[in-house]
Amino acid sequence: MKAKKVDYTNDLGAMKDFNNEEVLTRSQERSLGIPAPGAATRRVRKVKEPARINIRMAEETLDGLKVRAAEAGLPYQTLAASVLHMVATGKLRLDLVKA
Repeated sequence: MKAKKVDYTNDLGAMKDFNNEEVLTRSQERSLGIPAPGAATRRVRKVKEPARINIRMAEETLDGLKVRAAEAGLPYQTLAASVLHMVATGKLRLDLVKA
């Protein structure tokens, strides 16, 4: 869609384009929640790539993780990352015994 040129010389106060059709001012567009042209490209955030980690664990632990992941229909790495995320955010609490 081609942008319309605005005639700012109208003495009546209402802004009109060159086809004599009324147009909204930018402040009117803002008050109505209409984004500015090109606003979507200015607000794009760069998504960070997830951090990679390497951990060592007992073979039995890995086997158990793979079984639980298969039951849930998930890759075992996804299940492990989800559990670690829940622990880190406090959604999953562990009872750790101090020796």
